Amino acid sequence: MTFRAKPVVNRPHRPSRDSRSRRNTYLNVGFGLAVLLAVVILVGVTVVSYYREHLAPAATVGGQTITRDDFAERGKIEVWRLEQQIARVNAEVAAGRLTSAEAGQQIEALQAQGGTDQLAPLVVERLIDAKIQAGLAAEAGISVTPEQIDAKIVEESTSPEQRHAWIIAVAPEVDEGKTESTDAQKAAAKTIADQALTDVTTGGKKWEDVAKAISTDPSKASGGDLGWIDKNANEDQAFLDAVFAAEQDKPTTVLAGEDGIYRIGRVTEIAPAAVDQAWTTKLTDAGLKIESYRKVVETEVIRQALEDKAIADATKADKQRQVSEIAIQAPQSPPGDDAIKVRHILYAPKDDPSGAADLPAEDPAWTEAQQAATAAYEELKKDPSKFDEKARKDSDEAAAQGETGSGGKLPYFDTASIATGLDPDFAAAILKPDLQPGQLLEPVKSAFGWHVIQVMYRPPDINQMTKIRDEAVAGKDFATLARDNSEGPEAGKGGDKGWVAPGLIDSRQIKAIFETPVGQVSPIVEIKDVGLFVYKVVAERTQTPDEDQLATIKARAFQNWYGEKKDAVTITRELLTDLQLG
Repeated sequence: MTFRAKPVVNRPHRPSRDSRSRRNTYLNVGFGLAVLLAVVILVGVTVVSYYREHLAPAATVGGQTITRDDFAERGKIEVWRLEQQIARVNAEVAAGRLTSAEAGQQIEALQAQGGTDQLAPLVVERLIDAKIQAGLAAEAGISVTPEQIDAKIVEESTSPEQRHAWIIAVAPEVDEGKTESTDAQKAAAKTIADQALTDVTTGGKKWEDVAKAISTDPSKASGGDLGWIDKNANEDQAFLDAVFAAEQDKPTTVLAGEDGIYRIGRVTEIAPAAVDQAWTTKLTDAGLKIESYRKVVETEVIRQALEDKAIADATKADKQRQVSEIAIQAPQSPPGDDAIKVRHILYAPKDDPSGAADLPAEDPAWTEAQQAATAAYEELKKDPSKFDEKARKDSDEAAAQGETGSGGKLPYFDTASIATGLDPDFAAAILKPDLQPGQLLEPVKSAFGWHVIQVMYRPPDINQMTKIRDEAVAGKDFATLARDNSEGPEAGKGGDKGWVAPGLIDSRQIKAIFETPVGQVSPIVEIKDVGLFVYKVVAERTQTPDEDQLATIKARAFQNWYGEKKDAVTITRELLTDLQLG
């Protein structure tokens, strides 16, 4: 994908504006942090300057060379962009719209981006994507005009509108043991929110007092003060839209959020969007060429045009298919010769794995955990098919629990895993050379509790997925295969992914799904660095994407389309290899 300089991160909830007497202190802190970033960026620039003297390629894309001069030029532009973001953070501190703590968080994030280990891969990948996407745009008949580049530059040089926002939120109650509110609880919350709106509009009550009394938002302690936010703030979208459409000092209506929470907003101050008229002057003062900067912006306009096309194409699709999925995730690093995958059920003393290591060995809770593990082991020996169900219900490993949990499945472990924190007793049990797939091991004690373990398989993954697919084609229940083997989030419900359509998942998966007859099992789909997938096509319907699907398409359609295009190109990254970053 194409990387772009990150915008200033969203500000969290905070108390209201800083007093004038504290602003100079905050500003000094901001500038001090900026100096720290400058030191880190200097390392990146040193690397850029060093490699600029060498003619060897930084990368190749389908036989096309990206020179180290290309890398150096793009790297300086990205460093300059980071510097402009720091300047904006400091300006926000000076204006009293940002606290020193918030500024510190944002500058720390920018500082991380400026380090060589972050900056070099980012720049190389942007150059690679620019090459690929230029070719894709030409194939699609997409071209870029100078006016589009100018508009993009204006967008980047504009500080967005900000508003000093306030909130009163009322979350419906949820009964213990339940995940959703009843209709009556929702209605009760709505009534409270309606009364709150009346109280602050015609009832003569202060906003702060009402917020402190009834709001369920974390900002209630400060009277509902969210501080200064922009349109990218991490708030409910309906609330954000209403706040940025509201008149100053006039509360919004009661807004029902997608999360079921009722919110009221108001705005007490507005800082309008402002274009930095000295943007290009700052660029040239930094020793950068305007034409080079415009070329960078052009690549970003092309990327946006391709994204818009991918979204438009996906939203026009009218065929959808209901599918179930079996997924095996790609290992993060190549598994060793003795690597193995297992699944387990953990019985921790006092049901608390994190506190087990500090619990004395003679504590009765250890004996209780062992007894529970032994009982489970004896039960599973009689019927191993209950392993997944029992893991999701009984395991004290949080990640294993529930319909969306892992069912106790673990990634590959090998001898090298011990050095990275794998419990040695657990390792000794699972790394025996003669273990067989499906074998149930007697309970094993670790620092976290007692484990009931079942062997799954050894690498490579493709052999296991081929075996699973063969069983599915032969008629074995797909839902059972998914439950016991899939590492996808839908494994607990038999792999049911619901209805899929172009733009919702990777185009390679979509192709396999739509080429498979309804009722049949797809070929294995392999996506580099992601994993292996097999689908059963359950049904087909004619329907344009619904509201939820459209939101996913807008967020993912481009990457789902572009991933296949990029993987099809032969790419080398020599510079990252030289820097030991790739």
